[in-house]
Amino acid sequence: MDIKIPITICFLMYIGTAHGLTCEEYLELPIEDNLSISDLQSMQPEDVVQCLLQLGKERLPLAEAEFIWKSIIKFYDGVGNIPDEVLGILHWVTIAITPEDYSNMTLSNIDVIQNFGLNYNLNEEQLSALATRVLEDFASKAPEDYTFYDLSAIRQILCAFNRSVIERIHPSSYREASIMIGKLENCNAEAMSGFATLAVQKLAFGAPEKWGENVLKLVGKVADFVPKQLNVKLGPQETKTAGTTDLQ
Repeated sequence: MDIKIPITICFLMYIGTAHGLTCEEYLELPIEDNLSISDLQSMQPEDVVQCLLQLGKERLPLAEAEFIWKSIIKFYDGVGNIPDEVLGILHWVTIAITPEDYSNMTLSNIDVIQNFGLNYNLNEEQLSALATRVLEDFASKAPEDYTFYDLSAIRQILCAFNRSVIERIHPSSYREASIMIGKLENCNAEAMSGFATLAVQKLAFGAPEKWGENVLKLVGKVADFVPKQLNVKLGPQETKTAGTTDLQ
């Protein structure tokens, strides 16, 4: 009985044993074909870097993301030498970056921060390391100086900021970014309480007792963390406690 092997598999077996998969060969693969970890590991660091935009655009298993990240480090001879234009297109490779790696980066470029600000479901240690870098490096700006564009770029990293840091953000900047902030996922109660403090400021949305449904839609999940004694009018909504807030 003859067993027919799909031509794509034969192609991958050939290039894997002959010289490893190149970026050009990877780009020629059918879109529906998933790259296995063994195929990926046959790529040289220079090919990984060349194809980074394509390799990282979809959600990756951790093992694949780790191989890509280590290949990038090897190609540039250290985390600190990786250029901003590469850091800015890591996308799902971001899940493989360790807190120690972040300590060797400088995050001063808004395009780089925008990559890290997307929600990759990073753990608390990774987000905390990112927050430290942003607070120390970002364009020599203090939280008081953050604009709508800055907050939109920092995005998910805001969830790792201390409440005292968040409360330094200008209320008008918070107001402009409130829709985005109100939709942040898995943001802890401390951070959201900081945004609630901003929300009730005169330059944001003012006294909660005057809030209508339009304001509640703008502040989103932040409304759940406004102190109860301020009597937010939630209309048909039901105020939730910090421990039962739905952050999905």
